[in-house]
Amino acid sequence: MLMPMDLRDYVRIYDNFLEANVCKNLIEKLSENDKWELHQFYNSETKQNIRFDKELSVLDPDIPETREIDEKISVAIRQYFYDWHGMMDKWYGGWNGYTKVRYNRYDVGTKMKLHCDHIHSMFDGERKGIPTLSILGSLNNDYEGGELIFWEKEKIELKTGQIMIFPSNFMYPHRVDEVTKGTRYSYVSWVW
Repeated sequence: MLMPMDLRDYVRIYDNFLEANVCKNLIEKLSENDKWELHQFYNSETKQNIRFDKELSVLDPDIPETREIDEKISVAIRQYFYDWHGMMDKWYGGWNGYTKVRYNRYDVGTKMKLHCDHIHSMFDGERKGIPTLSILGSLNNDYEGGELIFWEKEKIELKTGQIMIFPSNFMYPHRVDEVTKGTRYSYVSWVW
């Protein structure tokens, strides 16, 4: 069996990762939380944290549903590798762990600029490596705008409760367009 040549083949969406009622409960708790911060990222060229206009908000809360997501993520990672019928065993030496979940909130007028998930902040000296996979989960889809766009033009729609796993490298640039109505809630984790 040859390795797939289409980059889209390495983007996997899994249905029913979280039940709709869990997503709804999470959104209720997240909407009441007052510890959201504007997203920023580390620019390796300037060696500074920066943020852009119209940036989304992020949150690392300690709520019971987060632990449920954390526990399910390892199963999803194993499924991602299993989907390749052993192909990944030849080319990928394994994974060391994944970050705890971070929540993203996109209010009306917010977005995320085009980027690749080469996340530096996940490594603290004890944890070392590079991000190899990105995990993105959707908590709702009752908003307008906020489209997830890969490769400048390919729209990927995630329904409530779905997750998507894809490589965290330069071949997977993506953005989230500006939300025009409602609030978009999602969460992310990175495998190394």
